[in-house]
Amino acid sequence: MNNFHIFEANKELRQNGNFNFWISMIKDSQILLDNKIEKNVLDFGCGDGGLLQLFNLMDNLDNGLGIDLDEYLIGKANINNEKSNIDYQVSTKNTLKKYNNYFDVTYSQEVIYTIKDLKFHANEIFNSLKNGGYYFATIGSHIDNPLWSKRRQLIRDEENYYAYDYSIEEIANIFYDIGFQVSLKRLPVDYPLIYNPKSTKEFSNSLLELVNTSYENKMIFSFWKPFEK
Repeated sequence: MNNFHIFEANKELRQNGNFNFWISMIKDSQILLDNKIEKNVLDFGCGDGGLLQLFNLMDNLDNGLGIDLDEYLIGKANINNEKSNIDYQVSTKNTLKKYNNYFDVTYSQEVIYTIKDLKFHANEIFNSLKNGGYYFATIGSHIDNPLWSKRRQLIRDEENYYAYDYSIEEIANIFYDIGFQVSLKRLPVDYPLIYNPKSTKEFSNSLLELVNTSYENKMIFSFWKPFEK
């Protein structure tokens, strides 16, 4: 584990609303990862690419791949990318077939609830991971969150992707049936949450509710691909 400090992250990263969750997810995952090896890392649903840039500062990155359905965000990620060991691609159903048994670790931040065929997703991640590899996925947008009905409607009305209704138990069962060892905990939020008068009210009613729901309902799944017997 590198001796990372938040000030090492550039201004663009620290201004991103996902930054606090990215850094918390990476730090929490490092409890389970081998800190002595360089890692091939996948960011599934990478948006504008910030998580891999952050991982490159915090850990030992060999190669990083970020994929997303949004061509604009992938274009932005590639424009801002100055690292030769990081690549961003528009995601298709065949993208990960080229990376069989390749990744040491995969991350996704609030992506699972946008995926219609979760069994297909679990299977493609399983196949793309090395034996002993991990998939860490954060999710606060689940039906067990009291604020979900409010957020779901807002997402369905305003975003260019759909919001599906998944429970924590349903997600766990799907990944377990694929072959993963499934673990779950609350995501520890290490840094103050960013306030925006418009989006905070729309998604969480108030800043206090944003803090409360982030501490109580923001979960991190650890999906581990076992070694072959």
